[in-house]
Amino acid sequence: MKFGALFAIFLGILIILSVTHIIPSFAFTIEIFFAIVFLYQGFKIFRRFKAEYMGSLIFGAILVTDLLIWWNVIRGFRGWGFWELIVAMIGSYIVGWGIVTLFKKSFKLGKTQSSTRQVLNISRPKEFDELEIELEANLTKVLMMDNTSNGIDANVSFDKLSFNGDLKYDMDKARGVLKAKCKAKSGVSSVMSKSRMNLEINAEPILRVEATLDGADTVLDFSSLNLDRATIKTSLSRLSIIPSERRDSIIDIDCEVTSLNIRAPKDVGLSIVHEGELNWSNFNNLMEREKGYVSTNIDRAVTTCQINVKSDMSKISIDWI
Repeated sequence: MKFGALFAIFLGILIILSVTHIIPSFAFTIEIFFAIVFLYQGFKIFRRFKAEYMGSLIFGAILVTDLLIWWNVIRGFRGWGFWELIVAMIGSYIVGWGIVTLFKKSFKLGKTQSSTRQVLNISRPKEFDELEIELEANLTKVLMMDNTSNGIDANVSFDKLSFNGDLKYDMDKARGVLKAKCKAKSGVSSVMSKSRMNLEINAEPILRVEATLDGADTVLDFSSLNLDRATIKTSLSRLSIIPSERRDSIIDIDCEVTSLNIRAPKDVGLSIVHEGELNWSNFNNLMEREKGYVSTNIDRAVTTCQINVKSDMSKISIDWI
């Protein structure tokens, strides 16, 4: 914000100087402005060796040279016209691409993969009786399961150039709160292999989950977890859920253009209530009821899971394991 304010002041001064004839013309002012913009973009080449930054640096240098010729600092040369500068800009980016392609392996600046990869970790002992988990994932592979003797073992792994991530834990008396986030930056798509979220939860504490998933590939294995309730909102995703065998639970799912797969243990009874458009790919061991379906083992099941589905252009499949 401060940089933007200072830049606005600088630009305003340039415009004032141009109309008071201290600077030759308004066009000269505009050229100064673009020279600064291209040089600012071009100097990023020292952080990351990319063709677009090299092209900006070359064209910024051309604009500065043209300004010095115009101001008679450089003598004996003719400056460039508008269309000549446009062609020069195109040539600058072509040259920039060529330089980066030829020499990228020779520059340590180009080796950014190890420096841009970030892994966030949290490991906590079983110090809580209840655990609340808040997930927010975009273009990320998510896995939740019971696979730890600790209370929590969680990690979020992502490329800092493409994603923003966060992992936080808080403790209030006997209740733990875990917040995990991994979201793609604006303009990033189809990069799920670059971001992962793994959550290993102890089986004993009472678990409540709230998840927002967008373009995610998610497996929530509650089979050995002490799940009380899960609330999931998902769009453009694949979601696989294994209900809890330890206690009765409720799972609320609001899905849009999502492939939902419920992998139910044979000792778990299912009660499914759905609202909206839903394409069922199978009805394995389900009986139709007024507002949905129940599994044929509902009367003898050790535990039951009520699944409330609100859907739009999504499909559901049931597998028994």
